[in-house]
Amino acid sequence: MNKQARAVALGASLLLAGAAFAQVPPPATKVPPPPPSEATPPPPADAPPAMPPPAADPAGMPPPASNAPPPPNPEAGSTGTTMPTAQGQVTVNSGPAPAKPSGPAPDFATLSGGKGYITPTQASAFPLLANDFQYADANRDGKISKAEYQKWVQKSGASGQ
Repeated sequence: MNKQARAVALGASLLLAGAAFAQVPPPATKVPPPPPSEATPPPPADAPPAMPPPAADPAGMPPPASNAPPPPNPEAGSTGTTMPTAQGQVTVNSGPAPAKPSGPAPDFATLSGGKGYITPTQASAFPLLANDFQYADANRDGKISKAEYQKWVQKSGASGQ
C-alpha cells in the first residue's frame, strides 16, 4: 500500500510540475494599429529607436573597384546576374571551383599492397579514389576489387589520359 501511495504522489507532482512548465506567459501588451483615418500613435517608451531611411548617396562609400577580377569563364558552368542598386549596378558571379590536378591513377597493385582488393585506408593514398570509394565499390562489400578499380578508372577519367 505504501508503494502505491508514493507512486500516486510522484505522479501527481510530475503532473503539476509539467502543468507549471507548460504555462505560457501572457504576450506583451501591443498597441493595435490605428484605423486608417487616424494619425499614427507615438511608439512606446521602451521601443528601440527607428532606423533612419538610407541616403541615396551615403558618404564614405568607396568607388567601384577598378582592379576587380574578371568574371569566371561561362563555359566552366558558372552563373552570374546583374542587379541595380542605389549605388549602381552590382554583378554577382558564381561557379564551381576549378578541379585540382590529380595526375594518373596509380596501378592496382600499388594501392592494394599486393592483395586482391583495396580497403578504404589504402584508397586514402589516392584522394580521388578515397572520395569515390563507395561509388567504386559496386558490390558494396567494403573492398574494391581489381575489376571494380579498372571500371572506376575508366568512368572517372582518372587514367591521366
